[in-house]
Amino acid sequence: MAVTPLGFLGPVRGKRILLCGVGAEAVVFALAGADVYGYDRSSAQVQRVKDLARRLGLRDRTHLQTAVMEQLAYPDEFFDLAFGKAVEEEGDLAAGARELARVLKWPGRAAFLAPAESPLSQAVRRAFGSAVLGECWIGVEKNGGEVCESHWSDLNRRPLDYESRALPLSYSGGTSDALARIRTATPCGTTPSR
Repeated sequence: MAVTPLGFLGPVRGKRILLCGVGAEAVVFALAGADVYGYDRSSAQVQRVKDLARRLGLRDRTHLQTAVMEQLAYPDEFFDLAFGKAVEEEGDLAAGARELARVLKWPGRAAFLAPAESPLSQAVRRAFGSAVLGECWIGVEKNGGEVCESHWSDLNRRPLDYESRALPLSYSGGTSDALARIRTATPCGTTPSR
């Protein structure tokens, strides 16, 4: 039996999953029992999926925001899984792949629908060190070692969009505490620059 992207990710019930580019799959993962976070460059697309989740009574399990892959406003090692169906290959893919490695827990897995020779596939393979290549998809798993080099500074981190529930206030005890954690986080052991 051939491995599929969803088979590679494994069970999602009780897992925190990051969607790289959001669509109807956000509500499907929420219906399957996942705590779904996601971002997309298109604010209109994010709003459409939020509206769908609200109509289906899943708004408390879908946390979506407008963002880009190279600037993820989440704490280090926050997600169990990541999935990308429509990841735009714009911007700095290498920085985006390093950000994904930063926010993924060990031994977290990510699957992307992309050809093996695509720039996205090459970037995530470099950031994670190895990959499972399927037919038109790629899977990566975070190993126990340092997997990324980040060039983040505290000044580059964007404040979280609490309206979109990118990070629930209950996660860290309050707005100021959550922002303080984000602002002082040092991805992959780098020292923040000023």
